[in-house]
Amino acid sequence: MENGAKLERNKDVYRRYIELLNVQNFDSLHEVVDPERYREICVGFTPGWVNLTDAVTSLEKVLTGIPDLNARIDDIVAEDDKVYARLTVHGTNSGTFYGIPASGGSYEVNMFDYATIEDGRIVERIQQSDTLSQMRQMYGGTAKKAGLLIASGLVAGSVLFSATRRLVRSA
Repeated sequence: MENGAKLERNKDVYRRYIELLNVQNFDSLHEVVDPERYREICVGFTPGWVNLTDAVTSLEKVLTGIPDLNARIDDIVAEDDKVYARLTVHGTNSGTFYGIPASGGSYEVNMFDYATIEDGRIVERIQQSDTLSQMRQMYGGTAKKAGLLIASGLVAGSVLFSATRRLVRSA
């Protein structure tokens, strides 16, 4: 396959991935994700690298608080087996978000995403979004408190996740 065609195919795979996330069709992710090799880190929300099942579980927790979560691809670039994207993510906090009651506040923030695609499917993804702006927009003056509560929950989850992994490895 010509390199230019491969790069366009990789971008199409990534676009389809975002489309499936936006419509919350997690059962079809196998179309564009290799579930056996997939790993992801969502800086600020996952406790380090997680597999596809754990990534979907994490996203479902976010969707409990922000059921209308949506991502728009603003820029996308492919190079070799990598796809880099800048997205705008928006939603409304209409449900409990990591234990914090709904504020009704909407937000719109930028996110950077980096995916590795092998054999036509995503095998690795790293994402970084502007979580502080998200918290400020959703919770206004209480953003600092909300951010601390979420951060403490994520740290506790990370510690529990790490401890569980150590126990499983030693068993």
